[in-house]
Amino acid sequence: MPIEIPKQTYAGKVKPLTLGSAASAVTVGGEEIYPFYTFEGSMPCQPRIAIQVLDYNPEEWPAALKEPYADVLADPVKWALKAQDVYKADIIHLWLKSTDPNGLNRSAAEAAQTAKSVAEAIKVPLIVWGTANSEKDAEVLKAVAEACHGKDLTIGPVDESNHKQLGAQALANNLTVIANSPIDINLAKQLNILLTNIGVPIEKIIIDPTTGGLGYGIEYTYSVMERIRQAAITQNDEKLQCPFFCNLAEEVWKTKEAKQDTSELMGDATKRGILMEAITAATLLNAGADILVMRHPESIRQVRRYIADLGGFARTKEQQLPAAEKKAADSISAGVMQPLESTVATSLKAGSLCKIVQIMDMPVELAPGYAIALIKSIDYSEEGDGIVLTTRTEAVQSPEPELKTQEPDAPQPAARTDAKPQFKPAATWIPIESTGHDLQPAVPTEKHDWRGRITDRDEMLKQAKTDQRYWYSESNGSEKRKKPA
Repeated sequence: MPIEIPKQTYAGKVKPLTLGSAASAVTVGGEEIYPFYTFEGSMPCQPRIAIQVLDYNPEEWPAALKEPYADVLADPVKWALKAQDVYKADIIHLWLKSTDPNGLNRSAAEAAQTAKSVAEAIKVPLIVWGTANSEKDAEVLKAVAEACHGKDLTIGPVDESNHKQLGAQALANNLTVIANSPIDINLAKQLNILLTNIGVPIEKIIIDPTTGGLGYGIEYTYSVMERIRQAAITQNDEKLQCPFFCNLAEEVWKTKEAKQDTSELMGDATKRGILMEAITAATLLNAGADILVMRHPESIRQVRRYIADLGGFARTKEQQLPAAEKKAADSISAGVMQPLESTVATSLKAGSLCKIVQIMDMPVELAPGYAIALIKSIDYSEEGDGIVLTTRTEAVQSPEPELKTQEPDAPQPAARTDAKPQFKPAATWIPIESTGHDLQPAVPTEKHDWRGRITDRDEMLKQAKTDQRYWYSESNGSEKRKKPA
């Protein structure tokens, strides 16, 4: 019996917005559905990733993050080109962090020259970002807009304090603005109204709801983004029908978890930072993000694959799945769930020498005498003891006697017909059924109220952990443990 998925249609639609020009221009927005609800309607434009470039060498970055850009960190132009040409950035996000009055406090003229050099060097769209100091950003981004006139830039953050100055620059230089509000749907709408009141078209506004990192307030961002998107498509609220911009890179990589070194407790530092960035990005995508600001190439690669899989967009060559994963993904798309082909058979064949790396302490009891172990295949030349994988038939066979030299005309021994079966691991997990030997049925004569007889706390804990007692219930009778808990 076919299952029909209930579908809804919505009155509103996110306005499409094109960044950049010529062949490298990208269009975001245009959704008429909730994020990735492609079974209900159209999601014509895939979310895009902007790789962040700083206008100075960020010495404070963790080593795992600096490594992919180590040769270009001191030159924002070379850095932007590497992000574009090597890591295939959809957009470059140039952060003029050196202009922060509480930091290096570089001048607006110097920042404008940096932005102009980057804009002239790259082909992909450029977002020029300030420091969230409203007064300094108004000065710096005004200088950038004038120096890069005709370059079709996007500038931000634009907030309520500087929206008039930067709104005027957007009108004069045909710029797109990113309107930043502090995680509140009403403030986001109010800022859009203020910008449109001075003449900025709603089609040239991107909403930045302010992004939290994983574990640092992302749930607030997610909730506000949900409400904004709901108002945009279900209530047809025109002032909120703008694409989302999520500046997550700094929020992730400034956390103590992303900066801590590799340790036994925290694990590998590089993997930790990459996963924190990728998970944050994936979370924001499901809230409706259209532009993600990211840093590490590996987390970017993972998120691009996620976007392609979830939205049904074409993969680039770099995003192609291995053959086994692709087969499983295709079967899921076709509505047929098939397990991946086992890789155990190729790595742990009969006769392989192995060692037990770790006995897994699982929170479930499989059955008496059973445990889950992590096994590693090792080479026979390696030092140390190991175990040899074999079949039961092979294990109980006695060693074959040595064959004596036979005369040419002597009768040959009959060929063996008990060839050992080929080692083949199970394709799926088969639960182990209890043999029942660990329990002894019994008929209770009364409820074993041991708690009423023992008052000492330590004795009570000992009784709960070790005593072989009867369990009593009115519906199921009773059973007695054979082994202590």
